[in-house]
Amino acid sequence: MKRREFVRNAAIAGGGMWALGHLSSAWAADVKSAGMAYETLGRTGVRVSKIGLGCAPLGRDTANEKESARIVDRCIDAGINYFDTAPNYTAGESERHVGNALRGKRDKVFLVSKTEEASYEGTWRLLEASLKHLKTDYLDLVHLHNFGHEGRFPNLDFLFSDEGAMGALRKAKEKGMIRFIGASGHLHPSRFHYAIDSEEIDALMVAVNYINQHTYDFEHKIWTRAGDKNLGLVSMKVFGGGRRKFKIPEEDYEIAMRYTLSLPKLSTAVIGLGSEAYLEKALETLRRVKPLDDDEFIEVAQRGLELVRSDAKWRAAHGQPLT
Repeated sequence: MKRREFVRNAAIAGGGMWALGHLSSAWAADVKSAGMAYETLGRTGVRVSKIGLGCAPLGRDTANEKESARIVDRCIDAGINYFDTAPNYTAGESERHVGNALRGKRDKVFLVSKTEEASYEGTWRLLEASLKHLKTDYLDLVHLHNFGHEGRFPNLDFLFSDEGAMGALRKAKEKGMIRFIGASGHLHPSRFHYAIDSEEIDALMVAVNYINQHTYDFEHKIWTRAGDKNLGLVSMKVFGGGRRKFKIPEEDYEIAMRYTLSLPKLSTAVIGLGSEAYLEKALETLRRVKPLDDDEFIEVAQRGLELVRSDAKWRAAHGQPLT
């Protein structure tokens, strides 16, 4: 068997070739003509920027609120309208930084937060805190945070009951405190079928990148089915993960972004942008790169497979389980 055929077959076995011939391509032309591309976030009907601001670094990597505000302002100026944060990002500092930076600009962004509480009471408490920190009276989307984590959400039937977190999210939606409900995570892909089957979830945010397609493989196990159900599809961990240990090699930055942006039915790719320099690099790359063609997809799959085989850290980069 020729080397090329071997790589292609390995990619197919790992789910990596499931999208060949169906890759998203419109974004490249849109960026060149308008400066930013936009996609519809599934059944929400909302148009969101092709890359989103991951706000976890705000309040952690940023030295002060002024730096966070500059990043937020630059994102808005560049056409980025999808902002993702969470109550537990830097003990609430991320939400506070974002809330202060968005004074007078709330209507310019699609604002996303999360709940990590399984109960109605716990989720309601987090929602009220998030609204206070973010200085808004509503959130556009709230995710069940790290949905695949069995320790956090051990009983999915309870989670979706009126006494569980979903009970609180339903009530909040009725009261206009939130617009849409989602599930996010990077563990246990098979658990996300429960969320899809509930028909109450509007969007998913999961870990997809050219390396983890060979391990967690949300692309093959979840992505296609969720897209067929018209759920909004959001990628995270584009460059490996928030911790330095799990960052991809610097020389792979461009192929990592191209891989994720080429995924079919992708609405937005959330990227943690903790400095103005990193933001400008992401914008410059978005303007310059093109979607992967079939041959490049095979090469990128091979590169990811080599990293998984050569470095044990990638085999469970975000923890167990992988299934």
